[in-house]
Amino acid sequence: MSRRPVRLRIQFAEPWQRTLWVMVLSQLITQTAFTLALPFLPLFIQRLGVPGAERAALWAGVSATASGVAMAVMAPVWGRLADRYGAKAMVLRATFAGVVVVGLMGLVTAPAPLVLLRLLQGLLTGTVSASNTLVAGAVPPRQLGSSMGLMQTAVFAGAAGGPLLGGFIADRLGYRLPFGVTAALLLLSGLLVLFGTERGTHPRPAADPAAPRPERPHARVVGALILPIIVVNFLDQLAGSIVGPVLPLVISDLSGPDVGHVASQTGAVLGAVAVSASIGALLSGRLSDRWSAGRVLVYSAGGAALFAALQALAPSVLLLGVGRVLMGLCIGGTIPAANALMGRLIRPEERGVAFGLTASAGAFGFALGPLLGALLVHLDLRAPFLLTGVLLAAEALWVLRARL
Repeated sequence: MSRRPVRLRIQFAEPWQRTLWVMVLSQLITQTAFTLALPFLPLFIQRLGVPGAERAALWAGVSATASGVAMAVMAPVWGRLADRYGAKAMVLRATFAGVVVVGLMGLVTAPAPLVLLRLLQGLLTGTVSASNTLVAGAVPPRQLGSSMGLMQTAVFAGAAGGPLLGGFIADRLGYRLPFGVTAALLLLSGLLVLFGTERGTHPRPAADPAAPRPERPHARVVGALILPIIVVNFLDQLAGSIVGPVLPLVISDLSGPDVGHVASQTGAVLGAVAVSASIGALLSGRLSDRWSAGRVLVYSAGGAALFAALQALAPSVLLLGVGRVLMGLCIGGTIPAANALMGRLIRPEERGVAFGLTASAGAFGFALGPLLGALLVHLDLRAPFLLTGVLLAAEALWVLRARL
């Protein structure tokens, strides 16, 4: 009696289901890749011959700012091209550009070419918004909420695992190899999207040509309405990115010259913070349904301010990590609460403009933060932690004053 070989096959009832799950996997791989090497740039820059923690932090801050500003400027351009050529083309552009640009970072021998490559990274990449656009156009409207939730979960999971893997590789095999691994993972992610997703979008009901077109919302009017939330997004991203170029150097200082595996310790801290931030985001969403979203936002920002300031006094890597995890738990709840507030303030037909304005504010805050943190190192290595606490406290006071 012959037996047929057992084949494990995953079948999807609809083409959009395959697109969704391929994009979730792609997003997980992509976020793991981008967080695998970049958190350790200050340590890599020191290996390039830059003397002193202050100068290394400054170069890292300049590179992060260049990438952030370029990404903020190019985001609307890529968005328009996605409307013209399709979101899948933009995902492939961002992913394959990352393969080349990040791969070249591992070959540089001086900090200036590294800054130039980071600038190109900001100009050419940006996978999260492109991937979300592709999924939003592929899935049925009734599945949109759960699909976006899966994509965000993939982002958090990648941000948690990438630093852990990158730190392990950097400590044992050097700081150049993580860039090569990043390029390989991005190549895998791009191939998954290329061969595993549908090009078209999920069909929408045809519009009635006789119906009047909805009036296009004026960006200035919407911006004035949500100005308090724009400020919240800017302060939140500014505060959250200040410590980026400094954290590996502070961990190295706390560990002492005779203690190795600094990259692994940094990766463990960053991974734990990503996990705690995802938990904070989930809690914030639930609490915003029970309390007012403004109240959740005040408590989240205030708690994050307290734990950020305490990190400036941490005498060990363990206590520094505990402080950052607790801060991540709080700061993870700020943006979901702000988005909930915006959903209450803005009509559905105006939310595209509103989210675009708040995203731009957050992008510029994310770009300014690393440079500001690198400059503060010249005052004291722990000064960026104190400024983070001050900015988050200002955010909480701003929300109270605005009575959101």
